[in-house]
Amino acid sequence: MQQVRDLVRDVDGHVAVYARRLDTGESFSVGAADERFPTGSAAKFLVLLAFADRVEKGLLDPATRVTMEPTFRNRRLGSGVLRHLSDGLQVTLQDCATLMMIVSDNVATDLLLDALGGPDAVNGVTKELACHDVEVTSPTVWVMPPGQFGMSSPCGLADAWSLLAHDTPTSQRCRSITWRHQQREGFARLVPFSPDLADFNLPSKLGLWSKAGSYPTVSCEAGLFETASAAWVLAVMARDLRDRGNGSAAAGPTLRAQVSKVVYDAWGALPA
Repeated sequence: MQQVRDLVRDVDGHVAVYARRLDTGESFSVGAADERFPTGSAAKFLVLLAFADRVEKGLLDPATRVTMEPTFRNRRLGSGVLRHLSDGLQVTLQDCATLMMIVSDNVATDLLLDALGGPDAVNGVTKELACHDVEVTSPTVWVMPPGQFGMSSPCGLADAWSLLAHDTPTSQRCRSITWRHQQREGFARLVPFSPDLADFNLPSKLGLWSKAGSYPTVSCEAGLFETASAAWVLAVMARDLRDRGNGSAAAGPTLRAQVSKVVYDAWGALPA
């Protein structure tokens, strides 16, 4: 898609995009879609996959409560709400998975990672699920590169999201959590995604399940899109961005929003 190429060309940084329609197999890429990029918090989706898989196999109880000890909480920086709440708070593993995805909570992520057995255990599950070229490399980090939480290629991360297109207990658990993501300055910004309509028993024109990751010089997002006529996965990954912001006006989130809209208009928009 030439519009996507033009958008990528105008960004001052190293960018790659990969998209694939799940109903037709059509795909396209811009830049080095097989090259590994830092994911930021987008790799939290891999933790969610591992959690859902272990729950469905009876190896983890989502109702298990974990305690937020002050020594644990106080050394976790970055996004989320748990680090700002009271010591001794007890949350379930299901709560952790939900907070990890809808507000990108770092404390919740690390509590869940510990319950799963750490990054290596998560990577073992994603390999079992036939995900390729995706990796959680450490507990959450809130530092400038080269410190990383996850690494992936756009192709690998997008393909991991295609697992949610299958009707399995694992995908259903993941979909129910990621449907409610609150950070909508990227993929969700310019497309007709309205998750809150479900509270009124109304459908959204577009189904969108995604996870973004942003910190200075890095911006990433990947997810699954579904309309009545098409389904596709998309990943937009950028590093070495000169614009270090992560708000809605910054280069990274703006690029993700614009690419999402171009692909939606090409593959998912329904006739008026």
